[in-house]
Amino acid sequence: MRVMILSDSHIISKDNLLALLKHNQVDYYIHCGDIYMSYEKINLNNFYLAKGNNDFNKNIHEDLFITIDNLKFFITHGHHYNVDSNLNYLYKTGKNKNADIICFGHTHRPYYKINNKITMINPGSICYPRGHYKSPTYCIFDTKNRKTTFYNTNTLLPCNPFDTSYKKESF
Repeated sequence: MRVMILSDSHIISKDNLLALLKHNQVDYYIHCGDIYMSYEKINLNNFYLAKGNNDFNKNIHEDLFITIDNLKFFITHGHHYNVDSNLNYLYKTGKNKNADIICFGHTHRPYYKINNKITMINPGSICYPRGHYKSPTYCIFDTKNRKTTFYNTNTLLPCNPFDTSYKKESF
């Protein structure tokens, strides 16, 4: 199964968000919060949304635990786990809940690490990137091979947001 993971879409309109979601051939969608100010339900099969610090709809859950292809996903925005300062609390919570994959956002910085067989993924922000990689990003996780591919939201092409030699695209 292919899982699109994205976060921090903030000001992107529902129509533009839906266009991005539908562009990708995936089986599941995970949004790690801060979807957009006037959130209305996204009517896509297998769409999961965690509540971000800028999401005010009371019907959005803070944390989600779902199983896809026998892998347990822990989905959160991350602001309640102090992800701006370190990832220990988030990791320990995921580990205690027997998560295989921890998906989070909030920092707007792409992150990928495997620690004791637990994969931690922050897809970055699809509109307000931070860190050395200055283009917006999302990623697709393949449950069969546990491979994560990051994509540049502007070009919709695979990218490596961890390449320190990256220079911002000129416009």
